Amino acid sequence: MLTDRLPAEFLEEMQDLLKEDYPEYLRSIGEVPLSGLRVNTLKAAPETVAARFGLTERVPWTPNGYYLPADGGYTRDPWYFAGLYYMQEPSAMSSAALLGTQAGERVLDLCAAPGGKTTQIGADLKGQGLLVANDLSASRAKALLKNIELMGIGNALVTCEDSDRLVREFPLFFDRILVDAPCSGEGMFRKHPAVIRAWVEHGKDFYCGVQQKLLCDAAEMLKPGGTLLYSTCTYNRCEDEDQIAEFLASHPDFTLDPVTGIDGFTDTALLPGCVRLFPHKAKAEGHFVARLKKSADAAAGTPSAAVPARRKKTETLPGDMDEFLKKTSFRPDPDRIVVENEYVSLLPEIPSLPKLRYLRTGLLLGQLKNGRFRPSQALAMFLTKEQWQDPVDLSRDDPDVVRYLKGETVNTDREDTKGFRLLCVDGYPLGFVKQDRSRLKNMYLPGWRMQ
Repeated sequence: MLTDRLPAEFLEEMQDLLKEDYPEYLRSIGEVPLSGLRVNTLKAAPETVAARFGLTERVPWTPNGYYLPADGGYTRDPWYFAGLYYMQEPSAMSSAALLGTQAGERVLDLCAAPGGKTTQIGADLKGQGLLVANDLSASRAKALLKNIELMGIGNALVTCEDSDRLVREFPLFFDRILVDAPCSGEGMFRKHPAVIRAWVEHGKDFYCGVQQKLLCDAAEMLKPGGTLLYSTCTYNRCEDEDQIAEFLASHPDFTLDPVTGIDGFTDTALLPGCVRLFPHKAKAEGHFVARLKKSADAAAGTPSAAVPARRKKTETLPGDMDEFLKKTSFRPDPDRIVVENEYVSLLPEIPSLPKLRYLRTGLLLGQLKNGRFRPSQALAMFLTKEQWQDPVDLSRDDPDVVRYLKGETVNTDREDTKGFRLLCVDGYPLGFVKQDRSRLKNMYLPGWRMQ
């Protein structure tokens, strides 16, 4: 039993925290963890995806989240490859939902990988404003980048930086900041028992110093009047309420913005205004959330200075790329198109591009090889079927869909066109093909292929 593997110190602290609810918590630890699906509203309405899979039970704290039956093959469905939804544990959906992102804002996800919360923020921005998704680990940030591109988010900078460096480049810059901090992971013991070993090796307070530094650095990057949301997937107060209390004591221009009235959330008596999720009270794993507001009349300081973009803008588009764009109604702003090492990108709407370590600067449009333009997988996921002049649209039950996702060549009974075409499933883009007579050469990104 899992309870037999839990450290005695952890159980003692949970008993002290939960009091009379402790036996119910122990019972819940033995239950099967729940899974969730969050619909990508950049591409589809929640009801459309729910109807496809027969989902009826919503996650209470986010309007586009659903609970899943135990086994549904969701990650092998063509709609998953089309970026219509993200598989996400229900409690993890709460952080981005409570951040309250509005279209057109500037938002930072400071500890973003693998991208579940980032992609929710990206959907809430509705293609407007700026999303900076940062993770210090370059290897983890690669998964983050894939999820951003899969979901069709084109207004993101993906960075791999320490928070110190971001503070220097983005002082008083963001409307909202999410700090989903690294933590001891006590709330994930049921779902990922391997975390128990790390807890035993490092102890419960291993991440406390990192957490406080992230909070303080985030405060320097937040505009007056902005929102800072701090969350963890752990239970102990030194990583949760104590962190927030210490932060508030040293930052008098911040106050708690209480989270109230959400089914399944437990108000914490340790610091009223913060909330917790417990598996015996909510259909989710363990989570902690504190939402903070920066005073509108906080000291203004010096806002982010203009730094020249380090990538050279294009003066004219290569003729081949110009011909490609004639096949779509998508018209990127030429003043935001840059080329570096043959890669063509569309920058987000940002006053300047700071000198940081990037995995991506906006939307990767494609690559130039020997003067020829090859569109990217990211561009295919960003477009809609309606934006393409002559798409190939297949039903999800068509065997050619799986063949395409496996990287195989597919055929068409049409021979009256040639060149690049957008291949869709049920009207949702999957990627590009290049037609030559009846053959559709597969351009699906090898690293994304169905195994």
